[in-house]
Amino acid sequence: GQKVWTSGAHDADVLLVFVRTNPDVPKHKGISALIVETDTPGLERRPFPDLGGPDHTDFNEVFFDDVLVPSTNLVGELNDGWRICNGALAHERAMLWVMWSQGLDNMLDDVLEALRDTPHADDDVVLDGLGRSIMDSHAIRLLGYRQLAKQQRGLLPAEQSILKLMGSEAQRDLASLALETLGAAALDQTIDTTVRFPYETDRGAVSWSDRYLFTFAGTISGGTSEIQRNIIAERVLDLPRG
Repeated sequence: GQKVWTSGAHDADVLLVFVRTNPDVPKHKGISALIVETDTPGLERRPFPDLGGPDHTDFNEVFFDDVLVPSTNLVGELNDGWRICNGALAHERAMLWVMWSQGLDNMLDDVLEALRDTPHADDDVVLDGLGRSIMDSHAIRLLGYRQLAKQQRGLLPAEQSILKLMGSEAQRDLASLALETLGAAALDQTIDTTVRFPYETDRGAVSWSDRYLFTFAGTISGGTSEIQRNIIAERVLDLPRG
């Protein structure tokens, strides 16, 4: 088999892999979770650079060619992988809003610094865009606390899709504002992202144009903006399909 967009696989010693172990039952009931060591014969990792940083590698294609895994590497019960997957995703989504909130705050600081000495710093359109971004930041933080409180009570918060949609698009819109305001300077004016992301030591300084391109990854990974809008329409607004 093959899996694409596996983050950090080239640095990993083990992978958590969800595989079909019973093809004769409905698709969500025949999945199991396995721990697979990356030096297992038949497993190949192919890292590739991303558009927002050609010299930076994060994503991978992973190929499995007659890979054999011992039964002791089974996580939980056989064919119980879907429940494990949902539990892991619920935990991840419950805290992703922190990344969106802090990421937007960090970008706001960088945008304000970049625009400080430009002739457009006091432009009404720019100030309006910055104001909307500041309001988005506060709204994401408050909505994040609300969904976290719901999850602690054992509920499934619909706010998670709203936060994913709002957080990713707020960063994209703010980066777009910086790009439009800086103009050609956005191509060579860089930000040292190691200050913001100390674990990504190979990314280093990136231009605003690269940073703008990278924000689109957030609107795709973990469920595209279109998927999030469908979820919100069906589960929050109770709208009919079609």
